[in-house]
Amino acid sequence: MQRIIADHSDNQKRINRFLADRFPRVPASTFFKAFRKRNIRVNGKRVRNDFCLQAGDVVEIYIPDSYLERDERNDRAVSIEIPYEDEHILVAAKPQGIPVHQDANQEELVLDEYLQAMAAARQDGAAPEPGFPALCHRLDRNTGGLVILAKDRETLDVMQEKFKNHEIRKYYLACTYGIPREKEAERTAYLKKDTESSHVKIYDSPVRGSVRIVTRYRLVKAAYPYALLEVELVTGKTHQIRAHLAWMGCPILGDGKYGINTVNRSLGLKMQALFAYKLRFEFKKGTSHLDYLNGMEITLPAIPWEEGIRSTGLV
Repeated sequence: MQRIIADHSDNQKRINRFLADRFPRVPASTFFKAFRKRNIRVNGKRVRNDFCLQAGDVVEIYIPDSYLERDERNDRAVSIEIPYEDEHILVAAKPQGIPVHQDANQEELVLDEYLQAMAAARQDGAAPEPGFPALCHRLDRNTGGLVILAKDRETLDVMQEKFKNHEIRKYYLACTYGIPREKEAERTAYLKKDTESSHVKIYDSPVRGSVRIVTRYRLVKAAYPYALLEVELVTGKTHQIRAHLAWMGCPILGDGKYGINTVNRSLGLKMQALFAYKLRFEFKKGTSHLDYLNGMEITLPAIPWEEGIRSTGLV
C-alpha cells in the first residue's frame, strides 16, 4: 500500500488522472480494477474514479508495491489492436498469453478489464456502464485473435443469441504437425471434459458425459510434415480445435497440452500456433438493431507467428 498527499497542483484534479500522472508506467486496467474493488481511498473513504481531489487530501492505494514500482525491465508493454468498432460492438485482436477475463490466477492484465479501462479513459473516467464492454464469447489464453465485445446490455443479449444459433462464423488458422488426408472436410466427434485436469478427450462415438462437436477444415498449405489449415468452429466447445485436430493426427504446433513436446522444443515454440483470424456475420431473417452487421466480415490485420513457425515454410 502507498499513501500520497495531494498538493496544490492536484487541486480539483480527478483521481484517475492523478494516479496516471504519478504512475505513468502502470496500465490503466490496474487502477480500473482497484476502483472496482474499492481499493483506492481518499481520507480513509472509498472513492470512484471520477472523484476530484483537494490539496491536502490523503490518497491511499491498496495495490501491491510490485505493481506500482515498475521499471523498463519489468514493464509489460501491451498494445491491443481494435480492427473494428462502432457504437454497439468492439472487435479486439487479443494477443496470445492474455486471458479474456479474470480467473483464479488474478492476473494483472486481462482483456475485458483492459478494454473497460480504455473505454473509461476515453470518457474521462466515466465508463459507459459497469462491466462494459462485455465479452460476447471467449478464446483460450494462449490462442490469439479476434474477440467481440458488446458495449451495452441489449447488444450483449443479441450477440450471445447469434452465437448460440451459429449465426456468427468463426475461422481460425492453425499450423499442425501432420497433413490431413483430405484437403477439405467436416469432421464430427464427441468431446468429454475433465474439469480436474482442465483437459478434454475426443471419442468417435458418444460416451457418458460427452457432447457432439463439429469442426470444418481446409488445407491452405503443406510443407511436409507440417500443414497450415483454415479451421471453422461449427460448435464451440472447450479446447475443441486443439483436441480435435490432435485426435485426427494433426496436433497444433506449440501446443503443450495436446501437441508433441519434442517437436515443439525442436522448433523453439512457446505458444500454440492457433489464431482466430476471421469472423463473418450471417444473421437469419429478423429484426434487431444489429442487422447492419449482416454479411460483414472482419479479419485479423496481421498474425504474429513465432520464428519457429516461419522456419517450417508454412507462413
